[in-house]
Amino acid sequence: MKLSLAVSMVIAGSATAFMPASTTTPYSSSTTAVNVVSGSKGTGEGWIAPSAPVNSEASLRLTLEKSLEGATFQKRLSLLGSTGSIGTQTLEIVDACPDNFVVDALSAGTNAKLMTEQVLKYKPKIASMSTPQAAAELKERLIAANCQEMPEILFGDEGILAASTIASADTVVTGIVGAAGLKPTIEAGT
Repeated sequence: MKLSLAVSMVIAGSATAFMPASTTTPYSSSTTAVNVVSGSKGTGEGWIAPSAPVNSEASLRLTLEKSLEGATFQKRLSLLGSTGSIGTQTLEIVDACPDNFVVDALSAGTNAKLMTEQVLKYKPKIASMSTPQAAAELKERLIAANCQEMPEILFGDEGILAASTIASADTVVTGIVGAAGLKPTIEAGT
């Protein structure tokens, strides 16, 4: 019975998404009330309470803003794979909500140039690269950039494990593909 109610709510909500932009359709049951407002054209307008359409950068920003409205939490992050697509997208969220996130550790492959920018901006305690050469390049770049808050620069397995297990972080985001991300993710959970 609960499953058919949930399915009918989804179907009812989906059907109204195709109605004209000015249409508002209230839906209620004995357990929930949903107000479906159709009309999103990628602007963030047209909310389906309590969620929202996310089909453009504008609607993503509005969704994030609305979902964090009044939020007082602060998460401390360790980000594994900070220069890849998952890592850079995670840092975009950090940028959008600077009062809610602190970056305590970053790890990356060999992109010392982007890692330098990230270290200067987020000021982590640990910065780890995959190779000794990349770690040395990162250190040189940070010195050349007159980095005022130099992190502990590590490399290899030791570095990524230090980043994943840093005591001050309460959340580890793993953006490392495949087996390479397995061990640091498991260690972060222990």
